[in-house]
Amino acid sequence: MATQKKKDGKSKSPSKKTQIKSQSTADTTAQYIKAINLLLKKLDDESLSFLYEQAKVLLHNLEVKKLQQEFEELDVKTITAKRQDYSKDKLEVVEASDLRHFIFVINGARNFFSRDEMRKLVKLCHSAPTLKDGMRMLYHWFEKNRKDVIIDTAIAGPNDKALETMYNYIVSNYTLGQ
Repeated sequence: MATQKKKDGKSKSPSKKTQIKSQSTADTTAQYIKAINLLLKKLDDESLSFLYEQAKVLLHNLEVKKLQQEFEELDVKTITAKRQDYSKDKLEVVEASDLRHFIFVINGARNFFSRDEMRKLVKLCHSAPTLKDGMRMLYHWFEKNRKDVIIDTAIAGPNDKALETMYNYIVSNYTLGQ
């Protein structure tokens, strides 16, 4: 390990507590893995299936937590607006560089969408025969799947201007993937 000279000439190493803590974490993880592997050998198929499903839930929760951190790290400075500039006919979209998530800023609300949600919205908008149908379909999708968008954006109903703005933006800027 690298050392630094103290003012009194003695070398200074990273603290023993830090070394012990990182070693202790690795040791603890290894001990858990070993203990779990021993227990797994003793379980029946039903118990293994249950544990497998629980592990998938835990992994999903970790991915959601990671996505939330990525959302917070996005450059939100570009999407801050003053209260008087809030409008239902202005939409700003911030896309993550890897396109894993999108932020729609409309009427002062920041609405986060995953890639899967965005794909569903694009498909929905492109399947609508008319603008009014698209607005209605968006409203019902938000009502069923993302009530927070309706509340945060103050969407009054299926004919709200915000829905028209979102519909027009999606149809103009996104295509259906094959």
